[in-house]
Amino acid sequence: MQDHKTYSAPDNEYFLLWTLVAQCKDAVLRARERDYARFGISNERRAILFTIYDCGGQSTPTKIAQRLFREVHSVSEMLVRMEKDGLVTRQKVAGQSKVDVKLTPKGLDVFEQSLHSETDKKIFSVLDEEERKTLASMLLKVRNRALEEFGSLMWQMEFPTKSQLEGPEEQR
Repeated sequence: MQDHKTYSAPDNEYFLLWTLVAQCKDAVLRARERDYARFGISNERRAILFTIYDCGGQSTPTKIAQRLFREVHSVSEMLVRMEKDGLVTRQKVAGQSKVDVKLTPKGLDVFEQSLHSETDKKIFSVLDEEERKTLASMLLKVRNRALEEFGSLMWQMEFPTKSQLEGPEEQR
């Protein structure tokens, strides 16, 4: 005779928090994928475009990989495909093994269009401005502790102001 055990959710606050964070991340990414499909990019490509943009329009595969917590070879493969699609250029630095990656005008245009995601607004508008700032602060704190745990370099990201999120007045 087989024993039938009743299973219930773990009574572990930390595990449940992780599950909630993972479910939120997955749900938001799925919703955003539909939005970004309009621009012909994935969440991963959007993240790479953002990273290059955030570095002044130029970066390296190593720096991008560090900021996105990815392996350099995975980022390099994605950059090759993005270059074929005209989103970035890759250029070997003379006399070095380093590769510079730059946004193309098309890559910048696609990135800037993706900043005005209605999906993001719909999802995060459930929180008021103060709650969004609090959420960002808490997530940064947790992310930074996780980075300490695996010894990764930390990078800072300012919480954008309302005017930065909305863009110049003529775009509103």
